[in-house]
Amino acid sequence: MGTSTGSLSSLGIGSSVLTSDVIDSLRAVDEAAQLDPIDTKLETNSTKQTDLTTLTTLATTLKTAANALANDTNYLQRTTTVSDDAVSVTADAGTNVQDFTLHVNTLAKQDIYQTTGFSSKTSTFTTADDTLTMTIDGTSYSFAVSSSTTLTDLADMINDKLDGKVTASILDTGGDTPYRLIIKSDDTGADNAITIASSNYTADSTSTNALSSLGLDTTSNHLQTATDAKFTYNGVSITRSSNTIDDLMSGVTITLNSAQESTDSDITASITQDWTKVKDQITAFVSAYNNLITNLEAAISYNSDTSTKGTFQGVSQITSFSKAIRQQLLDVDDQNRSLIDYGISLDDSGTLEFDEDTFNTMIEDDPEDVQDYFAGSTTYDTTSYTGTAVSSGALDVTYKGLYINETSIRFSTNSGSTAAENALALQQAINKAGVEGVTASVGSDGNIILQSTTGEDIAITGDSTVLATLGLKATTVYGHSTTSSGMFTNFDSLLKSYTNSSTGILTNYSDYLDTDETSLTEQRAKLVASLDSKYEIMTKKFAAYDSMISTMQSSFSSLSMIISEATTSSS
Repeated sequence: MGTSTGSLSSLGIGSSVLTSDVIDSLRAVDEAAQLDPIDTKLETNSTKQTDLTTLTTLATTLKTAANALANDTNYLQRTTTVSDDAVSVTADAGTNVQDFTLHVNTLAKQDIYQTTGFSSKTSTFTTADDTLTMTIDGTSYSFAVSSSTTLTDLADMINDKLDGKVTASILDTGGDTPYRLIIKSDDTGADNAITIASSNYTADSTSTNALSSLGLDTTSNHLQTATDAKFTYNGVSITRSSNTIDDLMSGVTITLNSAQESTDSDITASITQDWTKVKDQITAFVSAYNNLITNLEAAISYNSDTSTKGTFQGVSQITSFSKAIRQQLLDVDDQNRSLIDYGISLDDSGTLEFDEDTFNTMIEDDPEDVQDYFAGSTTYDTTSYTGTAVSSGALDVTYKGLYINETSIRFSTNSGSTAAENALALQQAINKAGVEGVTASVGSDGNIILQSTTGEDIAITGDSTVLATLGLKATTVYGHSTTSSGMFTNFDSLLKSYTNSSTGILTNYSDYLDTDETSLTEQRAKLVASLDSKYEIMTKKFAAYDSMISTMQSSFSSLSMIISEATTSSS
């Protein structure tokens, strides 16, 4: 912080008494008394702002780690294992944890043909006009060929007409006649089998035809026959046109890699919860906590031996923060669970450590408990609506007759239907409509019972007359759920109360330091201006006094000379 007030070097020329050094010395005393305390406060404020930024950054990093451990989606990760590489299994996040068996009998295959060899890609293959017909999945495609049609021409015709279904390519197989046309179905499965015919071809004909000249009527040139995949899933025989199956279990994709040689050995597959990401996040949390607490301890410390203190020693916002996160770390919930039970504990130095073996034991014994303690859980009360008996006779429920949760329910029965039959028809119509989270059943009195076990509301609306015949009435039964907070959910909330960018305690303290810095800077500027004015006036006075002294000294010098001369003359 500069305190210079300008040069006073012109003073003292005449008197050598009222010099600029005297004014500088006087100003230095005033500055030491008035400006130095403010400069000390500004320096302390700057240090606090820098250190507070560091602490806030470390606290935000810890909050990020706590938030990740409180996030339900991180507990939905899945991993798969299979006992044989004849199959591969992948599972989406949230897929049901389960075991199942597979046995691969045959793979799905493409249909593949090759022609006889030709000397060039542009070789012709027939001497007479002909029509080749290719049939796949029930559709036929015709190609007119002649003595000028080349192997390349035929490949282009096939690719143009059957784009996405069949691919034709020319392959160099070596030898004197290396070029063969390869015709392959793009997709696997028996429906993608290819048949090729020639209009000039007859079984006992010796006449020229394109099919024979290409060698496509030769069994050995039919390299592979299109087939479906056949396998068993939990002992049930399954057939699919592809080796990639994603419609057996929601979120699970099975890839068949090879057929099994043994007919009596099943492959065991398992879908389990993947805790790898959670473990990584625990490690990140431990590291972030240790970094923050180390800096917090230094910031609020006091050494009585050396009488030195940390930047924030005695600052309530920071000391309360340190105390709060320590208490949260050692908290025991209403089920008497604490972090130490899950392998996260404080060592003798007060820093966290993670025992992965203890954690692994916990997730093996009760993975749901681990998730519940870390992230919390939500339980749903069963939402239920019970109707009265459904009417007998013909029912015709059409548009606007009945809605459940805004989903239209439609069905009809004949005039001879009993009440029980009508109730069953209504139940089937509701369940078929797919009202999310709601299922229907028939009660003992021939009435409809609607239930939701996922917290969904049940809202019944529609035509009052129709509803009456169905034993229903317009109403809404509201769902109810109970949510319990997990340890890291609470930790995240605590850190948010300190680090929130608008309402956080650390943020508010940072604003206070900014305001204090502005106030001190303004106060200093006013004092400097006051000192400048004071010593500007003093400089002018000193200059006037100096001139007067100089004049007096000059007059005294002249008088002294007169006296001296008079004395000398008298003598």
